[in-house]
Amino acid sequence: MDLFDVIALAWSQKGFIALIFALIFAVGVGASLTLLKPSYTSDTRLLVLLDSNPTPTAAGVGDAFMLDQVMQSESELLSSEAVRRLALETLGADVVLGEQAGLNADGLALRELRANFSLSREPNSSAINASFKSPSAERSALILNSIVDAYLAYREQVLFETGITGLEVRRAQADEAVAAARAELNTFLQANDLANFEAERLTADNLVGNLSERAAQARAERDSAMAGAAALRERLGQIPESIELYVENGVSGVLLDRRAERASLLARYQPAAPAVQAVEREIEAIEEFIQSGATVGEGQRRTGANPVRQALESELATREANAEAQASLATALEGQARSNRALVSRLRQLEPEYTRLAQNITAAEEAAGAVAALEATASARRSPSLGAADAVRLIDRAAAPMEGSSMKKLGLIGSFVAAAGIALFLGLLRGYWLTYVRAAALPRSRPAAPVVAAQPAGPVQDARQPVAANDPFDGLPILAHVADRSM
Repeated sequence: MDLFDVIALAWSQKGFIALIFALIFAVGVGASLTLLKPSYTSDTRLLVLLDSNPTPTAAGVGDAFMLDQVMQSESELLSSEAVRRLALETLGADVVLGEQAGLNADGLALRELRANFSLSREPNSSAINASFKSPSAERSALILNSIVDAYLAYREQVLFETGITGLEVRRAQADEAVAAARAELNTFLQANDLANFEAERLTADNLVGNLSERAAQARAERDSAMAGAAALRERLGQIPESIELYVENGVSGVLLDRRAERASLLARYQPAAPAVQAVEREIEAIEEFIQSGATVGEGQRRTGANPVRQALESELATREANAEAQASLATALEGQARSNRALVSRLRQLEPEYTRLAQNITAAEEAAGAVAALEATASARRSPSLGAADAVRLIDRAAAPMEGSSMKKLGLIGSFVAAAGIALFLGLLRGYWLTYVRAAALPRSRPAAPVVAAQPAGPVQDARQPVAANDPFDGLPILAHVADRSM
Protein backbone atom coordinates (compact mmCIF):
# COMPACT_ATOMS: atom_id res chain seq x y z
CA MET A 1 0.00 0.00 0.00
CA ASP A 2 1.24 3.42 -0.89
CA LEU A 3 0.25 6.83 0.47
CA PHE A 4 -2.60 7.13 -2.00
CA ASP A 5 -4.04 3.82 -0.75
CA VAL A 6 -3.88 5.06 2.86
CA ILE A 7 -5.62 8.30 1.92
CA ALA A 8 -8.28 6.30 0.09
CA LEU A 9 -8.87 4.07 3.11
CA ALA A 10 -9.14 7.13 5.43
CA TRP A 11 -11.56 8.81 3.03
CA SER A 12 -13.73 5.74 2.87
CA GLN A 13 -14.04 5.75 6.71
CA LYS A 14 -14.42 9.50 7.13
CA GLY A 15 -17.71 9.20 9.04
CA PHE A 16 -16.34 6.63 11.46
CA ILE A 17 -13.17 8.71 11.97
CA ALA A 18 -15.24 11.84 12.63
CA LEU A 19 -17.40 9.98 15.18
CA ILE A 20 -14.41 8.53 17.06
CA PHE A 21 -12.65 11.90 16.95
CA ALA A 22 -15.71 13.67 18.38
CA LEU A 23 -16.07 11.19 21.24
CA ILE A 24 -12.42 11.17 22.25
CA PHE A 25 -12.03 14.94 21.87
CA ALA A 26 -15.13 15.54 24.01
CA VAL A 27 -13.74 13.32 26.75
CA GLY A 28 -10.37 15.08 26.56
CA VAL A 29 -11.96 18.53 26.69
CA GLY A 30 -14.04 17.58 29.75
CA ALA A 31 -11.02 16.08 31.50
CA SER A 32 -8.89 19.15 30.72
CA LEU A 33 -11.48 21.61 31.98
CA THR A 34 -12.23 19.57 35.09
CA LEU A 35 -8.95 18.04 36.20
CA LEU A 36 -6.39 20.60 35.12
CA LYS A 37 -6.31 23.34 37.78
CA PRO A 38 -4.27 26.55 37.57
CA SER A 39 -1.04 26.68 39.56
CA TYR A 40 0.62 29.77 41.05
CA THR A 41 4.38 30.22 41.25
CA SER A 42 5.91 32.63 43.77
CA ASP A 43 9.44 33.91 43.23
CA THR A 44 12.07 35.41 45.49
CA ARG A 45 15.71 36.34 45.06
CA LEU A 46 18.66 36.09 47.41
CA LEU A 47 21.89 38.06 47.01
CA VAL A 48 25.12 36.42 48.19
CA LEU A 49 27.87 38.88 49.11
CA LEU A 50 31.38 37.49 48.67
CA ASP A 51 33.26 40.32 50.34
CA SER A 52 33.26 41.92 53.78
CA ASN A 53 31.82 45.06 52.19
CA PRO A 54 28.03 44.52 52.40
CA THR A 55 27.15 46.41 49.25
CA PRO A 56 25.77 45.11 45.96
CA THR A 57 28.95 46.20 44.17
CA ALA A 58 30.96 43.78 46.27
CA ALA A 59 29.00 40.76 45.06
CA GLY A 60 30.94 38.48 42.76
CA VAL A 61 34.38 40.00 43.29
CA GLY A 62 35.98 36.53 43.43
CA ASP A 63 37.05 34.57 40.41
CA ALA A 64 34.70 32.27 38.52
CA PHE A 65 35.66 29.18 40.51
CA MET A 66 35.10 30.95 43.83
CA LEU A 67 31.75 32.36 42.72
CA ASP A 68 30.49 29.03 41.41
CA GLN A 69 31.70 27.24 44.52
CA VAL A 70 30.00 29.63 46.90
CA MET A 71 26.77 29.77 44.92
CA GLN A 72 26.65 25.98 44.66
CA SER A 73 27.14 25.68 48.42
CA GLU A 74 24.41 28.21 49.13
CA SER A 75 22.07 26.45 46.69
CA GLU A 76 22.71 23.07 48.30
CA LEU A 77 22.05 24.55 51.72
CA LEU A 78 18.87 26.28 50.55
CA SER A 79 17.49 23.09 49.01
CA SER A 80 18.58 20.81 51.86
CA GLU A 81 16.21 18.49 53.67
CA ALA A 82 16.97 20.17 57.00
CA VAL A 83 15.69 23.51 55.69
CA ARG A 84 12.51 21.87 54.42
CA ARG A 85 11.95 20.20 57.78
CA LEU A 86 12.43 23.50 59.61
CA ALA A 87 9.91 25.15 57.29
CA LEU A 88 7.50 22.25 57.82
CA GLU A 89 7.81 22.61 61.61
CA THR A 90 7.00 26.30 61.25
CA LEU A 91 4.01 25.91 58.91
CA GLY A 92 2.56 22.50 59.69
CA ALA A 93 1.53 19.75 57.29
CA ASP A 94 -2.03 21.08 56.91
CA VAL A 95 -0.79 24.46 55.60
CA VAL A 96 1.64 22.86 53.15
CA LEU A 97 -0.91 20.40 51.79
CA GLY A 98 -3.80 22.86 51.89
CA GLU A 99 -6.13 20.35 53.53
CA GLN A 100 -6.54 18.21 56.59
CA ALA A 101 -3.95 15.47 56.23
CA GLY A 102 -4.28 12.05 57.79
CA LEU A 103 -1.56 9.50 58.38
CA ASN A 104 1.95 10.24 57.15
CA ALA A 105 1.09 13.91 56.79
CA ASP A 106 4.67 15.03 57.34
CA GLY A 107 5.95 12.70 54.62
CA LEU A 108 3.40 13.97 52.12
CA ALA A 109 4.18 17.58 53.05
CA LEU A 110 7.93 17.03 52.63
CA ARG A 111 7.33 15.45 49.24
CA GLU A 112 5.19 18.47 48.28
CA LEU A 113 7.97 20.84 49.36
CA ARG A 114 10.58 18.82 47.52
CA ALA A 115 8.61 18.52 44.27
CA ASN A 116 7.39 22.13 43.91
CA PHE A 117 10.48 24.02 45.10
CA SER A 118 13.06 25.00 42.50
CA LEU A 119 16.24 27.11 42.28
CA SER A 120 17.90 28.86 39.37
CA ARG A 121 20.85 31.19 38.82
CA GLU A 122 22.06 33.22 35.92
CA PRO A 123 25.66 32.63 34.82
CA ASN A 124 28.24 34.77 36.66
CA SER A 125 25.52 36.13 38.95
CA SER A 126 25.60 36.13 42.74
CA ALA A 127 21.80 36.10 43.00
CA ILE A 128 19.81 32.93 43.60
CA ASN A 129 16.28 32.76 42.25
CA ALA A 130 13.94 30.56 44.28
CA SER A 131 10.38 29.68 43.37
CA PHE A 132 7.59 27.52 44.70
CA LYS A 133 4.52 26.31 42.81
CA SER A 134 1.21 25.69 44.54
CA PRO A 135 -2.49 25.60 43.60
CA SER A 136 -3.03 28.59 45.92
CA ALA A 137 -1.34 31.94 45.36
CA GLU A 138 -1.30 32.86 49.05
CA ARG A 139 0.00 29.45 50.09
CA SER A 140 2.80 29.52 47.51
CA ALA A 141 4.09 32.87 48.84
CA LEU A 142 3.74 31.77 52.47
CA ILE A 143 5.59 28.50 51.95
CA LEU A 144 8.39 30.13 49.95
CA ASN A 145 8.94 32.83 52.58
CA SER A 146 9.01 30.18 55.30
CA ILE A 147 11.63 28.18 53.39
CA VAL A 148 13.79 31.28 52.97
CA ASP A 149 13.49 32.19 56.67
CA ALA A 150 14.36 28.63 57.66
CA TYR A 151 17.36 28.74 55.31
CA LEU A 152 18.68 31.98 56.83
CA ALA A 153 18.31 30.62 60.37
CA TYR A 154 19.79 27.23 59.51
CA ARG A 155 22.65 28.84 57.59
CA GLU A 156 23.70 30.82 60.64
CA GLN A 157 23.41 27.71 62.79
CA VAL A 158 25.53 25.62 60.42
CA LEU A 159 28.23 28.17 59.54
CA PHE A 160 28.63 29.97 62.87
CA GLU A 161 27.63 27.39 65.48
CA THR A 162 29.79 27.54 68.65
CA GLY A 163 27.73 25.29 70.90
CA ILE A 164 25.41 28.06 72.01
CA THR A 165 22.31 26.18 70.89
CA GLY A 166 23.13 23.25 73.16
CA LEU A 167 23.82 25.69 75.99
CA GLU A 168 20.48 27.34 75.39
CA VAL A 169 18.81 23.95 75.75
CA ARG A 170 20.77 23.22 78.91
CA ARG A 171 19.88 26.69 80.24
CA ALA A 172 16.21 26.03 79.64
CA GLN A 173 16.49 22.66 81.37
CA ALA A 174 18.28 24.26 84.34
CA ASP A 175 15.59 26.93 84.60
CA GLU A 176 12.93 24.24 84.53
CA ALA A 177 14.75 22.38 87.32
CA VAL A 178 14.83 25.56 89.43
CA ALA A 179 11.13 26.15 88.80
CA ALA A 180 10.32 22.53 89.71
CA ALA A 181 12.35 22.75 92.96
CA ARG A 182 10.62 26.00 93.92
CA ALA A 183 7.23 24.54 93.11
CA GLU A 184 7.97 21.54 95.34
CA LEU A 185 8.97 23.87 98.19
CA ASN A 186 5.85 26.00 97.71
CA THR A 187 3.71 22.87 97.83
CA PHE A 188 5.42 21.84 101.08
CA LEU A 189 4.83 25.28 102.64
CA GLN A 190 1.19 25.38 101.56
CA ALA A 191 0.57 21.88 102.91
CA ASN A 192 1.92 22.96 106.33
CA ASP A 193 0.21 26.39 106.30
CA LEU A 194 3.49 28.29 106.18
CA ALA A 195 4.52 31.34 104.22
CA ASN A 196 8.21 31.70 105.07
CA PHE A 197 9.75 28.87 107.05
CA GLU A 198 12.87 30.71 108.21
CA ALA A 199 11.02 33.89 109.17
CA GLU A 200 8.28 32.03 111.01
CA ARG A 201 10.76 29.85 112.88
CA LEU A 202 12.81 32.89 113.93
CA THR A 203 9.65 34.76 114.91
CA ALA A 204 8.38 31.80 116.93
CA ASP A 205 11.70 31.45 118.78
CA ASN A 206 11.77 35.15 119.57
CA LEU A 207 8.13 35.13 120.65
CA VAL A 208 8.70 32.26 123.07
CA GLY A 209 11.46 34.16 124.88
CA ASN A 210 9.60 37.45 124.74
CA LEU A 211 6.34 36.00 125.99
CA SER A 212 8.07 34.13 128.81
CA GLU A 213 9.83 37.31 129.88
CA ARG A 214 6.63 39.35 129.75
CA ALA A 215 4.70 36.67 131.67
CA ALA A 216 7.33 36.69 134.42
CA GLN A 217 7.19 40.49 134.54
CA ALA A 218 3.39 40.41 134.71
CA ARG A 219 3.53 37.93 137.60
CA ALA A 220 6.02 40.16 139.40
CA GLU A 221 3.83 43.23 138.92
CA ARG A 222 0.83 41.20 140.08
CA ASP A 223 2.63 40.20 143.26
CA SER A 224 3.78 43.79 143.82
CA ALA A 225 0.27 45.14 143.41
CA MET A 226 -1.14 42.51 145.75
CA ALA A 227 1.50 43.35 148.42
CA GLY A 228 0.73 47.07 148.12
CA ALA A 229 -2.98 46.37 148.42
CA ALA A 230 -2.40 44.36 151.63
CA ALA A 231 -0.38 47.23 153.12
CA LEU A 232 -3.11 49.71 152.24
CA ARG A 233 -5.75 47.53 153.84
CA GLU A 234 -3.73 47.44 157.08
CA ARG A 235 -3.32 51.22 157.06
CA LEU A 236 -7.00 51.82 156.34
CA GLY A 237 -7.85 50.04 159.58
CA GLN A 238 -6.08 52.84 161.49
CA ILE A 239 -7.70 55.82 159.70
CA PRO A 240 -11.24 57.03 160.65
CA GLU A 241 -13.79 57.07 157.95
CA SER A 242 -15.10 60.70 158.74
CA ILE A 243 -13.54 63.91 160.14
CA GLU A 244 -14.68 67.50 161.05
CA LEU A 245 -14.34 69.60 158.02
CA TYR A 246 -14.82 73.20 159.37
CA VAL A 247 -16.67 75.55 161.93
CA GLU A 248 -18.73 78.41 160.50
CA ASN A 249 -19.70 81.70 162.46
CA GLY A 250 -20.94 85.25 161.47
CA VAL A 251 -18.23 87.47 163.03
CA SER A 252 -15.94 87.28 160.09
CA GLY A 253 -18.86 88.19 157.83
CA VAL A 254 -19.79 91.22 159.94
CA LEU A 255 -16.16 92.40 159.89
CA LEU A 256 -16.06 92.04 156.14
CA ASP A 257 -19.32 93.99 155.77
CA ARG A 258 -18.00 96.90 157.87
CA ARG A 259 -14.79 97.07 155.88
CA ALA A 260 -16.81 97.19 152.67
CA GLU A 261 -19.00 99.92 154.13
CA ARG A 262 -15.89 102.00 155.09
CA ALA A 263 -14.56 101.71 151.59
CA SER A 264 -17.90 102.90 150.25
CA LEU A 265 -17.92 105.92 152.67
CA LEU A 266 -14.39 106.92 151.74
CA ALA A 267 -15.55 107.26 148.19
CA ARG A 268 -17.97 110.03 149.28
CA TYR A 269 -16.51 111.53 152.51
CA GLN A 270 -13.22 112.60 153.95
CA PRO A 271 -11.51 110.22 156.38
CA ALA A 272 -12.28 112.65 159.22
CA ALA A 273 -15.99 112.62 158.52
CA PRO A 274 -18.16 111.41 161.45
CA ALA A 275 -19.72 108.57 159.44
CA VAL A 276 -16.31 107.21 158.46
CA GLN A 277 -15.03 107.53 162.00
CA ALA A 278 -18.06 105.65 163.36
CA VAL A 279 -17.50 102.73 160.95
CA GLU A 280 -13.81 102.57 161.82
CA ARG A 281 -14.65 102.35 165.55
CA GLU A 282 -16.97 99.41 164.82
CA ILE A 283 -14.28 97.68 162.82
CA GLU A 284 -11.76 98.11 165.66
CA ALA A 285 -14.21 96.72 168.21
CA ILE A 286 -14.91 93.62 166.08
CA GLU A 287 -11.21 92.98 165.54
CA GLU A 288 -10.51 93.20 169.27
CA PHE A 289 -13.37 90.78 169.93
CA ILE A 290 -11.96 88.28 167.46
CA GLN A 291 -8.44 88.64 168.84
CA SER A 292 -9.66 87.98 172.35
CA GLY A 293 -10.59 84.41 171.29
CA ALA A 294 -14.19 84.64 172.21
CA THR A 295 -15.21 83.28 168.78
CA VAL A 296 -13.16 80.05 168.93
CA GLY A 297 -15.36 76.96 168.93
CA GLU A 298 -18.46 78.99 168.37
CA GLY A 299 -20.70 78.69 165.30
CA GLN A 300 -21.83 75.79 163.00
CA ARG A 301 -19.67 72.62 162.73
CA ARG A 302 -19.55 70.34 159.62
CA THR A 303 -18.10 66.76 159.40
CA GLY A 304 -17.50 64.52 156.29
CA ALA A 305 -15.61 61.66 154.77
CA ASN A 306 -11.94 61.53 155.52
CA PRO A 307 -10.12 62.51 152.30
CA VAL A 308 -7.01 60.64 153.35
CA ARG A 309 -8.99 57.45 153.75
CA GLN A 310 -10.68 58.08 150.43
CA ALA A 311 -7.29 58.49 148.73
CA LEU A 312 -6.06 55.31 150.35
CA GLU A 313 -9.18 53.43 149.30
CA SER A 314 -8.77 54.69 145.72
CA GLU A 315 -5.14 53.59 145.77
CA LEU A 316 -6.23 50.21 147.14
CA ALA A 317 -8.78 49.76 144.34
CA THR A 318 -6.12 50.69 141.80
CA ARG A 319 -3.65 48.23 143.27
CA GLU A 320 -6.24 45.45 143.29
CA ALA A 321 -7.28 46.20 139.68
CA ASN A 322 -3.64 46.19 138.61
CA ALA A 323 -3.11 42.90 140.37
CA GLU A 324 -6.08 41.34 138.56
CA ALA A 325 -4.99 42.81 135.21
CA GLN A 326 -1.46 41.56 135.62
CA ALA A 327 -2.74 38.14 136.62
CA SER A 328 -4.94 38.00 133.48
CA LEU A 329 -2.05 39.24 131.36
CA ALA A 330 0.28 36.62 132.81
CA THR A 331 -2.28 33.89 132.07
CA ALA A 332 -2.71 35.09 128.45
CA LEU A 333 1.03 35.39 127.91
CA GLU A 334 1.62 31.92 129.31
CA GLY A 335 -1.03 30.53 126.87
CA GLN A 336 0.62 32.31 123.93
CA ALA A 337 4.00 31.04 125.03
CA ARG A 338 2.70 27.47 125.12
CA SER A 339 1.18 27.89 121.60
CA ASN A 340 4.46 29.24 120.24
CA ARG A 341 6.41 26.46 121.93
CA ALA A 342 4.16 23.97 120.09
CA LEU A 343 4.77 25.88 116.81
CA VAL A 344 8.53 25.83 117.42
CA SER A 345 8.37 22.09 118.09
CA ARG A 346 6.39 21.51 114.85
CA LEU A 347 8.81 23.65 112.85
CA ARG A 348 11.75 21.71 114.24
CA GLN A 349 10.12 18.49 113.04
CA LEU A 350 9.61 20.01 109.56
CA GLU A 351 13.09 21.51 109.39
CA PRO A 352 14.88 18.49 107.82
CA GLU A 353 12.39 18.31 104.92
CA TYR A 354 12.53 22.07 104.44
CA THR A 355 16.34 21.99 104.49
CA ARG A 356 16.36 19.29 101.80
CA LEU A 357 13.99 21.25 99.56
CA ALA A 358 15.92 24.49 100.10
CA GLN A 359 19.18 22.73 99.24
CA ASN A 360 17.57 21.42 96.03
CA ILE A 361 16.70 24.98 95.06
CA THR A 362 20.21 26.20 95.89
CA ALA A 363 21.82 23.41 93.87
CA ALA A 364 19.49 24.03 90.90
CA GLU A 365 20.20 27.77 91.00
CA GLU A 366 23.95 27.16 91.13
CA ALA A 367 23.70 24.80 88.15
CA ALA A 368 21.60 27.34 86.23
CA GLY A 369 24.15 30.04 87.06
CA ALA A 370 27.00 27.89 85.77
CA VAL A 371 25.15 27.17 82.51
CA ALA A 372 24.30 30.87 82.15
CA ALA A 373 27.97 31.74 82.53
CA LEU A 374 28.91 29.22 79.84
CA GLU A 375 26.19 30.58 77.56
CA ALA A 376 27.43 34.14 78.06
CA THR A 377 31.00 33.01 77.27
CA ALA A 378 29.86 31.21 74.13
CA SER A 379 27.81 34.21 73.05
CA ALA A 380 30.83 36.49 73.57
CA ARG A 381 32.97 34.18 71.47
CA ARG A 382 30.32 34.00 68.81
CA SER A 383 29.67 37.73 68.48
CA PRO A 384 32.74 38.61 66.36
CA SER A 385 31.62 36.23 63.62
CA LEU A 386 27.97 37.22 63.56
CA GLY A 387 28.60 39.82 60.90
CA ALA A 388 29.52 37.09 58.49
CA ALA A 389 25.97 35.81 58.67
CA ASP A 390 24.85 38.91 56.80
CA ALA A 391 26.56 37.70 53.62
CA VAL A 392 23.16 36.62 52.27
CA ARG A 393 20.63 39.37 51.71
CA LEU A 394 17.02 38.98 50.72
CA ILE A 395 16.40 41.11 47.65
CA ASP A 396 12.62 40.75 47.63
CA ARG A 397 10.26 38.56 49.57
CA ALA A 398 7.78 36.36 47.81
CA ALA A 399 4.35 37.86 47.22
CA ALA A 400 1.16 36.14 46.17
CA PRO A 401 1.17 36.08 42.33
CA MET A 402 -1.72 37.84 40.61
CA GLU A 403 -1.90 35.37 37.72
CA GLY A 404 -1.43 31.64 37.58
CA SER A 405 -0.36 29.25 34.87
CA SER A 406 -2.79 26.68 33.57
CA MET A 407 -2.31 23.53 31.45
CA LYS A 408 -5.80 23.73 29.99
CA LYS A 409 -4.65 25.00 26.59
CA LEU A 410 -2.02 22.29 26.32
CA GLY A 411 -4.61 19.81 27.50
CA LEU A 412 -7.04 20.90 24.79
CA ILE A 413 -4.32 20.73 22.15
CA GLY A 414 -3.20 17.34 23.39
CA SER A 415 -6.81 16.12 23.42
CA PHE A 416 -7.23 17.29 19.81
CA VAL A 417 -4.02 15.60 18.64
CA ALA A 418 -4.72 12.40 20.56
CA ALA A 419 -8.33 12.24 19.37
CA ALA A 420 -7.28 12.85 15.76
CA GLY A 421 -4.52 10.25 15.88
CA ILE A 422 -6.61 7.59 17.58
CA ALA A 423 -9.60 8.21 15.30
CA LEU A 424 -7.41 8.09 12.19
CA PHE A 425 -5.71 4.92 13.37
CA LEU A 426 -8.99 3.19 14.19
CA GLY A 427 -10.47 4.37 10.87
CA LEU A 428 -7.54 2.95 8.91
CA LEU A 429 -7.84 -0.34 10.79
CA ARG A 430 -11.55 -0.51 10.05
CA GLY A 431 -11.04 0.41 6.40
CA TYR A 432 -8.28 -2.15 5.96
CA TRP A 433 -10.43 -4.81 7.57
CA LEU A 434 -13.47 -4.11 5.44
CA THR A 435 -11.58 -3.53 2.21
CA TYR A 436 -8.89 -6.17 2.20
CA VAL A 437 -9.31 -8.72 4.94
CA ARG A 438 -13.08 -9.14 4.83
CA ALA A 439 -13.32 -8.71 1.05
CA ALA A 440 -10.71 -11.42 0.48
CA ALA A 441 -12.81 -13.89 2.46
CA LEU A 442 -15.93 -13.27 0.29
CA PRO A 443 -16.39 -15.04 -3.22
CA ARG A 444 -15.82 -12.70 -6.15
CA SER A 445 -18.32 -12.53 -9.07
CA ARG A 446 -18.08 -10.71 -12.32
CA PRO A 447 -21.14 -8.98 -13.78
CA ALA A 448 -22.58 -10.33 -17.11
CA ALA A 449 -21.68 -8.48 -20.25
CA PRO A 450 -24.51 -6.38 -21.56
CA VAL A 451 -26.22 -7.49 -24.79
CA VAL A 452 -25.83 -4.96 -27.59
CA ALA A 453 -27.83 -4.87 -30.78
CA ALA A 454 -25.03 -4.02 -33.10
CA GLN A 455 -21.31 -3.87 -32.87
CA PRO A 456 -19.32 -1.25 -34.60
CA ALA A 457 -16.63 -2.16 -37.01
CA GLY A 458 -13.19 -2.62 -35.70
CA PRO A 459 -12.05 -3.60 -32.28
CA VAL A 460 -14.25 -2.07 -29.70
CA GLN A 461 -13.25 -1.97 -26.08
CA ASP A 462 -15.76 -2.10 -23.18
CA ALA A 463 -16.11 1.31 -21.60
CA ARG A 464 -16.96 -0.11 -18.17
CA GLN A 465 -14.44 -2.16 -16.28
CA PRO A 466 -15.50 -4.56 -13.57
CA VAL A 467 -15.15 -3.04 -10.06
CA ALA A 468 -14.21 -5.16 -7.11
CA ALA A 469 -16.47 -5.23 -4.10
CA ASN A 470 -15.61 -2.66 -1.40
CA ASP A 471 -13.25 -0.90 -3.71
CA PRO A 472 -11.57 1.89 -1.73
CA PHE A 473 -11.21 3.96 -4.85
CA ASP A 474 -14.92 3.87 -5.63
CA GLY A 475 -16.23 7.42 -5.75
CA LEU A 476 -12.81 9.09 -6.00
CA PRO A 477 -12.33 11.38 -9.04
CA ILE A 478 -9.96 10.15 -11.81
CA LEU A 479 -7.11 12.60 -11.88
CA ALA A 480 -5.00 10.94 -14.63
CA HIS A 481 -4.65 7.76 -16.73
CA VAL A 482 -1.36 6.00 -16.50
CA ALA A 483 -0.40 3.89 -19.53
CA ASP A 484 0.42 0.27 -18.90
CA ARG A 485 4.19 0.07 -19.50
CA SER A 486 4.41 -3.64 -18.73
CA MET A 487 3.58 -4.63 -22.35
